[in-house]
Amino acid sequence: MLSCLFLFWLGVIHLIRLSNGVMVMLLAAFIIGQLFPHPLLKGMYVCLAAVAVILSLFYSKFLPRVFGTVMILSGSAVFLYQQQPLDIWIEGLTRNLPLVCLIVMVPVLGIPIGLGNYQTLAGITLRFIQKPQYLYLFISGLFSLIGPITNIVQAAPSIVGQSLYSSMTSVHTWSPYFASVFLVVYSLNIPIYQYLPYGLLLSFFQILTAYVLFRCIEMRKIHFVPLGSAADLHVKKLVELFAVLLLLTGLIFLSEPLIPLSISVLISFTVFLFALCWTAYLKLPKHFFKELNDYRKVIFPSRANEVNLLLTAGFFSVVLSKTPIAHAIHHVCVELADIYVFLLIVATMTMIALLSFIGVHQIVTISAHPGDCFV
Repeated sequence: MLSCLFLFWLGVIHLIRLSNGVMVMLLAAFIIGQLFPHPLLKGMYVCLAAVAVILSLFYSKFLPRVFGTVMILSGSAVFLYQQQPLDIWIEGLTRNLPLVCLIVMVPVLGIPIGLGNYQTLAGITLRFIQKPQYLYLFISGLFSLIGPITNIVQAAPSIVGQSLYSSMTSVHTWSPYFASVFLVVYSLNIPIYQYLPYGLLLSFFQILTAYVLFRCIEMRKIHFVPLGSAADLHVKKLVELFAVLLLLTGLIFLSEPLIPLSISVLISFTVFLFALCWTAYLKLPKHFFKELNDYRKVIFPSRANEVNLLLTAGFFSVVLSKTPIAHAIHHVCVELADIYVFLLIVATMTMIALLSFIGVHQIVTISAHPGDCFV
């Protein structure tokens, strides 16, 4: 019995190693294939994408696994029934590979953030500990720029919770590192450099509105508890962190119209190179590669849900776009837009919200829209 259990766990360990290796090879082949297009490279990452779909279904949680399985089976059934050409199958498997590349590569940016000991920024919050309105603005602004960080601030839990909520919501309106933004601009073929100013403006108004509500209503309910001395403020660390992240975002913003690359490849490549240079600046390059190797070992199962939903929804959407259903949905969208464009916007938002309420992830709803129905 013990020997069987040991062999089982040994098999699981080997499967995890194989899965992560497949994902690394998939991303490498895809990025190289975008830089140097070649049929052999495309065939390689198409096959690896098919394997990644199966592996992601194995590692996904119950609900994403159900949605992924349904989309793969129904899409395959439609594909076979309509006898669609093999090119459609290939297009479906690779439709959302840029998004997969993004969600797997962007967390690498967290390595230098962790190695740089930026947790010491917590001391800065003590300067505002008796001024809740300024503390709220500081935390909101901080997290609007460095959304991936969630543990460097010490303050009253109520302020942290409310400021994190408003700032993280605002990040999802402008940051190209979040799939929520990238999914929309990628689907609509909008360059990041054209979208970013509007996204930042929307983010600003979100934070401003949240701050006004906090100042007028919530601030009266907050009671502070002293947390210690404010002697060690580490302002240099704050400036360093802001400068690095603003430089990274500005580099992507300025280079996109000049470099003829897919924005996902550009972001992924820039993030990796920037993280490497950042750790070199911190004089911790060996630690970077150690942390990178540790991250490689946990791509599955940590990213399995997103990989599953993106790949299967992409396949389903491409297959669906070749059916009469796509034309019917497109007709409804056009009719709504002809009546009033705002009506189409409200209908789309309502559909996504209702499906999310019953458990259908937004990735599925947006990725699985057939073709140009919302364009």
